[in-house]
Amino acid sequence: MFCYLWTSAQEITGNIKNHGKTEMEMVLMLFGMDNTISIGTVDKKGQFIANLTQLNTENIPEENKSMSMGELYFNFYFKCNNRDAFGDNAEIPAARQDYVRLTNKGEWKGTVFLVSDQKLIPWLEDSGYNNAINGSFYEVMYVEEDMEVNMTCSSSVYVSENEEAETEYNFDIQLKKGFNWVEYTIEEVYETDPDIRASFPSKVTISNLKDPSKMQWIGVYY
Repeated sequence: MFCYLWTSAQEITGNIKNHGKTEMEMVLMLFGMDNTISIGTVDKKGQFIANLTQLNTENIPEENKSMSMGELYFNFYFKCNNRDAFGDNAEIPAARQDYVRLTNKGEWKGTVFLVSDQKLIPWLEDSGYNNAINGSFYEVMYVEEDMEVNMTCSSSVYVSENEEAETEYNFDIQLKKGFNWVEYTIEEVYETDPDIRASFPSKVTISNLKDPSKMQWIGVYY
């Protein structure tokens, strides 16, 4: 059902299985809807090529760029209790893109979730009411410097009025200046009382994209 070609560290060729629409542009909107960055196109059969190489921010107004960016420490999906765990990398400017957007003639027409299992999508849409499951999801991160993050940190997550659970986040990632694929692998899930809150990831590994053949590109259209 899915076919991928890993032609370089940043390019992926594949299929959006439920596309069946018209040709669309695949864009990032991490600097706002008026400053989209194209990473490729998808044809009417769902075939696409997405490439993060040679992208730049030269045409992004500095005001929009500065408003969208923040410290690396705050830009990963999962955050550590102690910013010092990131060392000198904590304050490096970064911006995070959760999903790939689809546009047609400049209008936003769809969103593509990048997951290893389609059952992860409800949790990504609303983690408060939908349970997490084991699996991976993928995002794009922009950084302004080359860096490497190799460490393990913890955080605390609210479980109930009198209980918090400790989570473990393992970072093993090398980011190049510019745009990068990031993979979040949920290895363990903390089971909760569903009447209080949904189950959530308790052990996660954050890394570079390891195997694009495991990625499912799932489109939602408007």
